[in-house]
Amino acid sequence: MSAPSTITRSSASLPTMLAAAILLALGTVATTRAQEAPASNQAARHPVDIPAQSLPRALATLSSQTRLQVIYSDEAPYGVQAPALKGDYTDTEALDRLLQGSGLRWRQVSPGVVTLEKAAAGSKGDVVTGTLSVESAYGDHPTGDARDRRGYDDVYGNDFSSVYKGRKDIERYRGNNPADLLKGMVNVYSGDARNSGALDPSIRGVEGPGRVPVLIDGTEQALTVWRGYNGANNRAYIDPSLIGGMQVLKGPTTARDVNGGIGGAVVVKTLDVDDVLAPGRTIGVDIRAEGANNSTSPRFPTLLTCQDYRNVPNFPGTPGAPAGTSPNASYGDPTVRQVPRKDPQTLSMGDRAYRVAFAAKQDDFDYLTAYAYRKRGNYFSGKNDASYYSHQDLYGMNNVVRQLGTAYEPGSEVPNTSSELQSWLGKITWHISPDQSLQLGARDTMSRYGEIMPSRIILGGISNLGAVQWPESKVDAKAYNLEYRWNPDSPWLDLYANAWTTRTASHTYTAGGFPNYAPGPSDPILRNTALANAQNNRVGLTLSNRMHFGERVDFTVGGHWEHEKLSSSDVWNGTDDGWRQFPRAGRRQEYDIHFDVQWRATDALTLEGGMRYSGYKAHDDFLAAQIRAGKGDYFTTQYRDKKQLTYDTIETTPDKYVESMRKMLTDSGLSGADLDNLLDIFRQQQEGQTYNFTNTVDWLPDANGRYHRADDICVNGFLSSVKNYAPGTCQTSNDLPAPQQIAARAKSQRGHGWAPWFSASYQFTPNSRAYLRYVQAYRFPSLFESTIGFSASIDPLNSLKPEHAYTWEAGYVHDLRDLFHLDSDQRADVKLTWFNTITRNVIERSDKLMFTNMNRKIVRGFELQGRYDNGRFFTDLGIAKTTTDKTCDDNRAILSDPSHGNVPNCVNYGFVSSYLLTQATPKFSANLTLGARFFDRALEVGTRTVYYRAYSNPQLDKYVTTGTISGYGLNVPYTWGTIVTYDAYADYKLHNGMTLELAGTNLGNRYYVDPLTRSLMPAPGRTIRLSVNARF
Repeated sequence: MSAPSTITRSSASLPTMLAAAILLALGTVATTRAQEAPASNQAARHPVDIPAQSLPRALATLSSQTRLQVIYSDEAPYGVQAPALKGDYTDTEALDRLLQGSGLRWRQVSPGVVTLEKAAAGSKGDVVTGTLSVESAYGDHPTGDARDRRGYDDVYGNDFSSVYKGRKDIERYRGNNPADLLKGMVNVYSGDARNSGALDPSIRGVEGPGRVPVLIDGTEQALTVWRGYNGANNRAYIDPSLIGGMQVLKGPTTARDVNGGIGGAVVVKTLDVDDVLAPGRTIGVDIRAEGANNSTSPRFPTLLTCQDYRNVPNFPGTPGAPAGTSPNASYGDPTVRQVPRKDPQTLSMGDRAYRVAFAAKQDDFDYLTAYAYRKRGNYFSGKNDASYYSHQDLYGMNNVVRQLGTAYEPGSEVPNTSSELQSWLGKITWHISPDQSLQLGARDTMSRYGEIMPSRIILGGISNLGAVQWPESKVDAKAYNLEYRWNPDSPWLDLYANAWTTRTASHTYTAGGFPNYAPGPSDPILRNTALANAQNNRVGLTLSNRMHFGERVDFTVGGHWEHEKLSSSDVWNGTDDGWRQFPRAGRRQEYDIHFDVQWRATDALTLEGGMRYSGYKAHDDFLAAQIRAGKGDYFTTQYRDKKQLTYDTIETTPDKYVESMRKMLTDSGLSGADLDNLLDIFRQQQEGQTYNFTNTVDWLPDANGRYHRADDICVNGFLSSVKNYAPGTCQTSNDLPAPQQIAARAKSQRGHGWAPWFSASYQFTPNSRAYLRYVQAYRFPSLFESTIGFSASIDPLNSLKPEHAYTWEAGYVHDLRDLFHLDSDQRADVKLTWFNTITRNVIERSDKLMFTNMNRKIVRGFELQGRYDNGRFFTDLGIAKTTTDKTCDDNRAILSDPSHGNVPNCVNYGFVSSYLLTQATPKFSANLTLGARFFDRALEVGTRTVYYRAYSNPQLDKYVTTGTISGYGLNVPYTWGTIVTYDAYADYKLHNGMTLELAGTNLGNRYYVDPLTRSLMPAPGRTIRLSVNARF
C-alpha cells in the first residue's frame, strides 16, 4: 500500500531533499571506500573443460565456466573452429587460447566483459598488445552491434516487458515519417502519425504527456501540441538517421536511470563510435546514401500577409466568393487550395537522404561527429483495398473516415506530408581510467514538415476534404548532455550521473487560426493567425549509485530532477486574433528520490522491490501576465453550484397551479387582497381541468463538485413513487439562475506521493522462468494541463490530482534452444505476458472543455513474443490482445445522459468529447518477420507483415445514432478498417565494406488510415527504397 497523494502548498524543501539524499549516498560510499583494503591484483583461475567445437559455442561454454561475458557482432566469429581446452586458466588465458589462429582479438569493455574484433594485419590474433582500449566503464552500457544484440536479448532476459529495434532495422524500415519507427513493435503505436513530424508514443493504450516519455540519451524534449477540438499530441522530434538503438519499456518502469511514465518509456540511444568504426579500426568514416520513390514536391502557398483581402480574387467575403463566406473564417481561401497530383512517379527518387559520420579512438578519448540530411515531398496514398473508406452514402461525423476515399482519391497525393530534416550529432568520451568515463554529447535537428490543423482539412463539407496545402512548420531541437560513469572494482560504487538540457524552438501551424485571415471590411488587412511560436527549455539531472552486499543483495539509490519552461513571443490580442488559442506559457519542475533492492534469495528465486517519492510544481505564466496587464476579466469562469431537474405530473385539481402562480406573483411584488383575488380567478379557470404540471427539483453535487446517479431523480427510482408522473418528461432544466462569475487566479499547483513496487522471479529450469510484478507510479499534471488554453484549459475551482497507476504484470519465458538443438550463439525464445493497469484520477478533458480527474482507466490484455534464429533462417513474432480498455467515471456518465442514465459508468476507451476516446488502439494486432541469410551471411532477405484489427465501438455507435449524447463533434475518434501491410528487403554485403540494400514498404499498396490518427490523412502507399552504406 502507498500513502495517499496530496496536493499541498508547502514543498519548497523537497528539491533540497533530493540533493541531500544523493550526497548522503555518496558520502557513505566515500567513507566505506576509504576503509577498504586495496583490491587484489591476482587474477582468479578457473577449471576449464571445453571440447573442440565452433568458436561461438566454445565462447558460450567459456562464459558459463568462468563468468566472462564475450560480446561480438553478428558476423565476427562465425565459420571459425576453436581448439579443445582443459585445465586451470585465468579468464584471459583461456580466451587467448581459444582465439589462436582465428584472426580475432579481444578488447575489454568493462570488468568481466570483452568484445571481439579483427586482429591487425599480420597478427594471428592470439595476444592482446599494448594497453586495453576501454570502450565503456559501465558494464550495462554496450555500444554498436553489442548494444543491439543485448537489446534484443533483454526482451526475453528481463523480468518486465519490452521490445527493441536496432540500428539496422531502424534504417531498413525508416518509412515516411518518424512515427514509422514504432511500426512492428508489438502493442506500440504513435498518435497522429502523418500530421506531426514527430513521435507521439502509445504503449498498451496509454498515451500523452508524462505518460510515455521519449528519452534520447537521457534527455527529454517533448512538446505538447494543441490540435483544436481534436485533442493534443505529445511530440518528440528526432531524426531517425541519428538513432543507434531504440528500446520501448512497457508499463511503469523501474529500470535504472530511466525516468519513465505510467505507460512506459521509449529509450533512444544515438549513434556511438562503434556504430561507425569497422571492427579492428581506431579511425573511420561511415557514409550512407539512400533514395526512395512515392514522393512529389509540395506546392506551398504564398502568404498574403499585409494585403487587403478585397483585392484577392475569390477570397472569402469578396464578390467572387460563394455567398455567406467571410474573411474571418477563411475555409475557402483559394490560395491554399490545390488539385492533388495523381501520378506517383515510381522512379522519381523524390525522397533523398544521406548521412556522413566520422569516429576515432585515440589514447583515452573517443570522438564521434555525424551529419544527416533528408528531404521528402508529399507522399501518395495507397491505391488498393479502399472499400472501407469509400462510402458515399454514410453521413455524420461518426462516419467521416468512411468517406475519406471519396476526397483523398486512392493513389493520389496527400498534401501537408512533406518533410526536410537536417541534423548534427557530436560526442566526445574521455576514459579517465579503465573504470571511469565522462562523455559530452550534443545534437541539433532542424525539422521542416507539412502540417495543418485537423479542423482546417474540411472546407465546407467532405467533398472539399484534402484539397488544402498549408505552409510548412519548423522546429529546431537542440540537446546537450554530460554523462559520467564510475564503476571500479568495489562493491560499494557503481555511479551514474547525467546532466542535460534541451532547447526547442518551434514555429508550427497549430495556433488554431488561418494562414490568411482578416476580421472584415472594417479591418481588411490579412495576417497569419495559424502560426504558433514557442520556446520550450528543459534542464535535468539524473543520479544513481548501486551497491553490492555480498553475492546476493544489490541496493540502488537514485534521484531525478527536471525543470521545464515554456514561453512564446506571440502577442495575444484577445478576440481580435481570430480563432487563435492562447499562447501557453509556464514553468514546471518535477523530482523523485528512489531506492531499489534486489535479493537473489536462492539460485532460482529473485526478489526485487523499492519505493519512489516524487512531486511536482507548476505555474501559469501567461495567465499571471494577463492578470497583471488588467485583462483578467477575459478569463473569468461561469459556475453554477447546482443543476435542476424537471418532471411533469398529471394534475386534476388546481392546487399546484395556484401555488406556482402564488410564488411567481409574490416574487413580482404583488400581495394582499390583489394577490388573493387574482389567485381565485386562476383557481376557477383550472377547476375541473386536467393538465401537466412541471415540477422542479434541485440536483446538488457532492463536496468535490461531482454529480452522482443516486441523486438524479430521473434514474434513481424516485419517480416510481410519484403516482401521477407523466412518463418520459424527466429532464434537466434549461431555466437556470444566472451563473456565478469566478475570477481567474494564477496559482501554483503542487503535488507529491509515495509509490512502491515489487517483483518476484522464479527459474523453474535453466531454460524456463516466470515472474510477477506489481508497480505503482504517479503521473503529475503536465505543463499543458497546468496552463490555460482554448478547448483544453485548467479548472479554476478544482485543482488536478496526480494520476496514480497500479500495474500488475505476469510473464512466462522459455528458452527453446535445446528443443531445436541450437548452439548457444543462436536464438529461440518465447515470452507470454499478461498485464493489468488501473490508473486512478486519470486526467481528462471534461464536457466543459476543462481538465478534470476521472475515476479510473482500466487496460488489460496479453502479449506473445517469440523469435527463432539458427544462423540461416530467422523469424520474429509479436501478438497483442487487449481484452479491456475502459474509462470509468460516474459523474461524467450521468451528466452525459441525466434523463435516462443509459450511459454506463464505464465506457469503451473514453467519454464523448474527451481525449481518451481518440487514443483507442487496435484490440488485436500482430507482426511477423521472416528472413534468411545466404553466401556466408553476405546476403540477407526478409519480409515483415503487420496486422491491425479494425476499429469497433458498438457502444459509442449506439449512443451517437440514437442521440443519447451530445458534443460528439468536439473530438471525433477517426476509425480504421482492417489493416494488413507487407514489407520486404534484400541486403547484400560487398567485400570492400559496402552494403547495398533494397527495401519496400506497403508492397500491397493498401489504402488505409493509421490507428490513433487525429487528422484525416491516409497513410503512404507502396514505397521502394535503395540505400548504399560504406565504412572506411
